[in-house]
Order: sequence, then C-alpha cells, then structure tokens
Amino acid sequence: MEKLSSRERVLAALNHEEPDRVPLDLGGNATTIEAAPYEELKKHLGIKGEPRLFVRDHVDPPEELLKKLHIDTRYVRLKPPRHFKIQIDSDNSYLDEWGTRWKKAESSLYWDPVDYPLKDATIDDLESYPWPDPGDPGRIEGLREEAKKLRESAQYAIVADAIGLGVFESSWVLLRGPERFFMDMALDKPFVNALLEKLTDLHIKFHQNYLDAVGEFIDVIAVSDDLGGENGPLISPASYEELIKPFQKKLWKSIKNNTEAFLFLHSCGSIHRFIPDLIELGVDIINPVQVAARDMDTRKLKEEFGDKITFWGAVDTQRILPFGSPDDVEREVKKRISDLAPGGGYVLSAVHNIQAGVSPENVCRMYETARQYGKYPVDI
Repeated sequence: MEKLSSRERVLAALNHEEPDRVPLDLGGNATTIEAAPYEELKKHLGIKGEPRLFVRDHVDPPEELLKKLHIDTRYVRLKPPRHFKIQIDSDNSYLDEWGTRWKKAESSLYWDPVDYPLKDATIDDLESYPWPDPGDPGRIEGLREEAKKLRESAQYAIVADAIGLGVFESSWVLLRGPERFFMDMALDKPFVNALLEKLTDLHIKFHQNYLDAVGEFIDVIAVSDDLGGENGPLISPASYEELIKPFQKKLWKSIKNNTEAFLFLHSCGSIHRFIPDLIELGVDIINPVQVAARDMDTRKLKEEFGDKITFWGAVDTQRILPFGSPDDVEREVKKRISDLAPGGGYVLSAVHNIQAGVSPENVCRMYETARQYGKYPVDI
C-alpha cells in the first residue's frame, strides 16, 4: 500500500478501513506526557526549549517531538478564560474557576481536589451559584486561525481536545464531592437531576462556542466522563440508565449536530458494561482502553465491538511502561496491535498520560515498535 498522510491514515482507521499502518497519537488531555518524564525524554532525544504546559503538568508536545515520534495527530484546545486567573496560595492550593479547591502535597506529583463548592448546596443554591462563563472571550482567542492553519496544511488529523470533565464526573470530582454525590444518587435524585441538567446546559454552551470556532476544521472532538473503576463500573447500570445516560445523550447529540467530526470519549476503568450504551449514544471512539482493569481484554473487546467503535490507547501505563523493560514494551505493543488493529478501528497511544517513572527508552520503544509492526496487513 502507498504511504498515506497522517490525516488519511487516521481517517481510514476511524472509518474501519486498514490504512498503511496503525495511526499514532500523543498530545491530548488524556494521551500526552507529564512534565517529569518529558524532561528525561527531551534530553534523550536532544530536544531544545521549555515545554508549554496545560492543565497544570500536562505537556503540549513541541512539533520537534511529534515529528521524531511520527505522531499522526495535532490538537487544538480551549484557552484559559480571560476573566479568571489561578493563584497558588501559601499552602500550595488554589481555587479553580468552578470554585473547587485543589492541593498538591509535598510528597505528591499530583494536584487533588480537597474541597467542593456545592458539598452542602440545595437545589435552590444551584441557581445563584457563580458558574463559569462559557462565553469568556479568552477561551477561543486565536483558536479558529490555529485550527484553519492546521487544516490547510492537510497533513495531520486534528483533534479538538476535551473541555474538561464531563457532566457526570464534574458533579462529584469538582462540585459535590464523591461521598455526597453518590449518596445523592440513592437518596436525593431531584438534586442529582437538577445539578446534571445545569451542568449539561452549561457544557452545551461551552461546546457550541468551541465548535463555532473550530468545528469545520476538525476531524475528532473529544469529551471525557469516567464511568469505571479498576474492578468494575463506578455506578450500577440501572443508575446509569436512569440518571446519567439521558444527560450524556443530550450533550453528545448537541455536539454531533454542530460538527461532522468523530466523537471521542475518554472514560477510564472497567467500562465494558457501558460500551453498548455509548455506541447507542453516538460515541465513535473509546479511550483510553484501560487494559489493566477488569473486563477490558483487548481481544474480547475487538471481537464484541470492533465493527462499531474505534479503540484509542491500550498500551499499559500501570505496569508495562513504568516497570517493564524495553522488550516488555515491545511485546505489549505487539499484543495490542495484534488484538485491535485488524480491520482498522485502532489508534495507538498509552493508556492515559505517560507518567513519572516511565523511561525515555520505553517511550521511544513504544512508538518504534508500533511503526515496525503496525504495518498493514497486520501479521504478528
């Protein structure tokens, strides 16, 4: 097969056709590399300059790195609001624009939510709460020009990155706190419905502004909503069907009505049980395919759903990338390609962001192996 452009390669895979090789991704909100391992990778590859960061410690990979690794995607993402600035307090915590307090302990590499603005709220409080402004002009400043320039180059698949957490996850990670929100799902369903309705309408406005700027230029639009834990779904299928699915349907339908791009859902954990629902709701791509979680065997996933949905990710970040040898990484990549690539419908990246402790040798071996053994027809 003749060599395709990166965009042609990705679009073929998303249309469940076999391109010349498996497409490669790096750089999204849940598919990039964190600052600490990037510094090692930068030295290893001789890349100069300081990285641009987003969402605190995520690296926006420089073009030099993307070309060295033969990455087929390029990202556009909403910019920070003009009328809100984060300020780190003396205890190494800050308030985000939702009113959630985040803190980074001295012993940690990560920021965690530690206080929730709606933890004691009533339904009436939802109307008076100072919600973020989806129309803040800073969010899309220069974004249309950026996306148009990428499209005119015609080289790469353009992904509009997720605006943040989805309506379900925002409810408990950002606003209510996990203990209170999961209790609400059993004991105060009117509040759950009111909060999710408010969030859904807000997210629709965020995405309308986003897609007004970039919708005609992008190939993929990413959303995020974690539904799984390590050993199974975070909530029962009945609760999902009753309380969460209707709001995801409303939001994702609105998104798909405003762009022809493929809908990419980032949802961590064991989500096998929900995949039929997600397909029904119009999801085209599942990420990160957390292979270390229960019921996320890639061969079985491909057999069950491979003709209906694209898998994006799947290279294990919990065990293999941080603790395995380069040869272990090669075996892992070959397995995921063997399981997921036949017939198209697979884009390769790490399961979630590449974390501290992952050696540059393992990062490079992942992409080298994918280029070597991801050529079609797959024969591993």
